[in-house]
Amino acid sequence: MTLGYSKNLRIVVFGSSGQNTIAMKTVSHEEVLNRFIGKQGTPKRTEFENELKAEILAYQFKELRKKRHLTQSQLAEKTGMEKGQISKIENGKFNLTLATINKIASALGAKISFDLQSI
Repeated sequence: MTLGYSKNLRIVVFGSSGQNTIAMKTVSHEEVLNRFIGKQGTPKRTEFENELKAEILAYQFKELRKKRHLTQSQLAEKTGMEKGQISKIENGKFNLTLATINKIASALGAKISFDLQSI
């Protein structure tokens, strides 16, 4: 399962030069992130991107669980975890360890791949 997004956004800017003037400008996703979150490599941007990746993973777990027609309780039983933990994971309220990620993926019949890249 892959989540996608558009790299271009249409931002409406109301100008003050005329009475009913509306200027529209297309800006990139990167420009929006830089302006509102911070430039790549800044602590705020790094934290945002890490949280986003965790939320995407949680979403993927939830969708795959549903696709497999499993309840949270059934997944919890397959992983040896509590139902409340599964709920917290799916709602992004739980810090995942690599062991937990692998345990859930295995119970869902999925494979996790990590790609370590130098920066």
